[in-house]
Amino acid sequence: MRSSADKRLCELFQNLPDHGGDIEGASARYGIPVADWIDLSTGMNPQSYPIPAIPIQAFRDLPYWRSEFLQAAETYYSKSIFVPVSGSQQAIQALPNILSPAGDCDVLLPAVGYQEHARQWDHAGAKLEYYASLSEHDMCKDIDARLTTNSAQHLVVIRPNNPSAVEITNHQLCGWANRLSKGSYLVVDEAFTDVGDQSLLTMDVVPSNIVVLRSFGKFFGLAGIRLGFVFADESIAEKLTDILGMWQVNGPAQVIATVAMNDIDWQRTARQQIAISSALMEHLLDPLKRHFKLKEPVSASLFSSYAMDIDLALALNDTLSKLGVLTRVIILGNNEAFLRFGCISPDNSDEIGRITEAVKIVCTLNSVVALLDYHVDVS
Repeated sequence: MRSSADKRLCELFQNLPDHGGDIEGASARYGIPVADWIDLSTGMNPQSYPIPAIPIQAFRDLPYWRSEFLQAAETYYSKSIFVPVSGSQQAIQALPNILSPAGDCDVLLPAVGYQEHARQWDHAGAKLEYYASLSEHDMCKDIDARLTTNSAQHLVVIRPNNPSAVEITNHQLCGWANRLSKGSYLVVDEAFTDVGDQSLLTMDVVPSNIVVLRSFGKFFGLAGIRLGFVFADESIAEKLTDILGMWQVNGPAQVIATVAMNDIDWQRTARQQIAISSALMEHLLDPLKRHFKLKEPVSASLFSSYAMDIDLALALNDTLSKLGVLTRVIILGNNEAFLRFGCISPDNSDEIGRITEAVKIVCTLNSVVALLDYHVDVS
């Protein structure tokens, strides 16, 4: 029995997706129609911004920068020097070649975090080193020590960290930036910062060697329009603009974002709703936490991560997937993993009911083998 379970766990490990949100892939693996899934595998606002009316010109005309779009972004982010991009992923791919065009540089990255940063720096030929990123204390201690040893390196910080939810203060980030040697940059990925108040962009003056990445899609729940922003000094902004070329953000996306970034009332309500959604998910998952004797989750409002053994994370993810609930397994090392859950809308009674039932079913199963052997009764 155990050898069969081991084989299944190995298969599940090998087939872990690189990113969340792949409903098409999950549908193919589990034979569940795309429309029947509850996607908890990403950190997107489940109550997305309502799409406004989009004039036909936004589809017909070439998407030059619209002045109202640029003004809305400047007002929303409180900064005037920025580069809009087709999702912050595009900036993550471009920045290594801009910050170190020769490729022969050192870069310090989170051991556990959004792995596209490491992947793109590796592709650019950089020498990668990693710091502890599962707690604020360990992160600060490790980065401090490594900068003392080598200040001539780039530093990447995700704030709050995805998936460990670690928050680093503006004061600490600026302190690290000031310790870096000339020509070294601190890249701060603030993809989940819209919900909180810790953004570097709230500061009047940001050190010139800091690059801040912001994602539009997560807070506004509109990942599909592919929009992000890069805030950096003029020289980096110009180089990024030259590399990316013209028409980086399509016309409909500019129209939607302009309205959304100007809608202060919706933003205020959304932050309140996200807090309610986060608390709701913790409540719905509490029986699972108690049944499997899990630690308290770490949370960054739009997602919560539960630490556990890798085998249990893979098995829970598999069983929930059989029930049409998609979660995300993130490997931590030392035989541990996070099982990460996004949020659902507190107004969606159908999803609340389905998640409640799925958790109830999972809590009838008392071992990894039992979870792996579970089959949905379709009779």
